[in-house]
Order: sequence, then C-alpha cells, then structure tokens
Amino acid sequence: MALHRNDVIAAALDLLDEVGLERLTTRALTERLGVAPGALYWHVRSKQELLTAMADTVVAPAFSAPVTGKGEGAEAEAETKPGSWAEHTEAFAHRLRRALLGRRDGARLVSGHLVPGTATLRSVEDGLALMSAQGLTPAQAAVLGHAVTSYVIGFVLQEQQEPAPTGEAAGPDPAHFPLLVQWQTEHPGPDATFAAGLTLLTTGLASQLA
Repeated sequence: MALHRNDVIAAALDLLDEVGLERLTTRALTERLGVAPGALYWHVRSKQELLTAMADTVVAPAFSAPVTGKGEGAEAEAETKPGSWAEHTEAFAHRLRRALLGRRDGARLVSGHLVPGTATLRSVEDGLALMSAQGLTPAQAAVLGHAVTSYVIGFVLQEQQEPAPTGEAAGPDPAHFPLLVQWQTEHPGPDATFAAGLTLLTTGLASQLA
C-alpha cells in the first residue's frame, strides 16, 4: 500500500499520544510505519516540517467550525445563532482547548510549531470580519484574538504538565496561608476556572470599548 502524507501525520500523532513530544523521533515513526528512513522524507522534508503539519492538524477542528452552526455544550450554543463577538470568541476558545487537550502535549506542540495554513488564515480572516462588522477595529480584534489564543495555550500547558516524579508535596499550612487553603478547598475545577478567566478577557475588552 502506498504511503501518503496524511498517513505519516496520522501515525505521528498516534505516536505522540503514546510517547510524548520529547520522545517523538523520526526513527520511531519510520519503525511504526514499517518504512526506510529515507521514505519518510518524500512526504515531509524534515522533522520541523512534520511537527508543523502535526500542529496544524491538531488545531484544525477549532478553526474549521463555521461562524454559525451546530456544536456541543454550552460554549457551542453561541455558534447556533448570530451572536456577539464575545460569544463567538469564547466559543472558539473552548474549541481550541478541546483540540489541544485531545492530544498528549498538544499545547506544547502547537505553541512551538504552529505555522497557520490557508484554511486557518481564512478562518481568522472571517473572525476579523465578524468583529469588524460589530464595531471592533482590526487592531482591537487582533489584540483580542492574540490574548485569547495565548490564554488558551497557557492554560492547557499547565493542564498537560507532567506531574513531578516525587511523592505528593505537603499542602500549605492553614495557619500561615488561610486564604490559599480556602481557595484550594473551593476550587471549582479546570473547566469552570477556564470559562471564568475567558469571560474576564472578553468582558474586559467590552468594558474598554464601552
């Protein structure tokens, strides 16, 4: 069976899930595919090109969703009707987080190797057009997009951080850090924390615009 570029990328992503970004090598990939090392470079000219293609594939679901359409969950509800720029921005952020969490080390891969392709750039252009139609300047829309994307990637980087090999560290002493202990006790979990921080970003810009 002939080997295609999409087969190489799919196999590389599966290998990423198994071994992580640090141990992902072209040698391991060629062994998985059952081909000679030179055969790989008919489809990707270097490991950097491979990682770039992998990163683009990981984020594709976040950028491929239409401005209006059907989705899953409360964050996708805004996509089912014409909504504000804030609703669409938050829906995109939730899609991006899901996409990054869908792969081991997804945030590390994307933060270091994403080079947006034509489809991604078209989606960004459509998003800027939506925001411009609702009163934002291209500069304001770009700042918002950069801030939200950086927030999502940074948040997921922490979520996907490998735990320390040593045993669990003792928690803070309530006698010295009562507020920190209270926060840890009442912490709502990553989903709610992510949504709250995201809302802070969009409402903060909305307040500035007002």
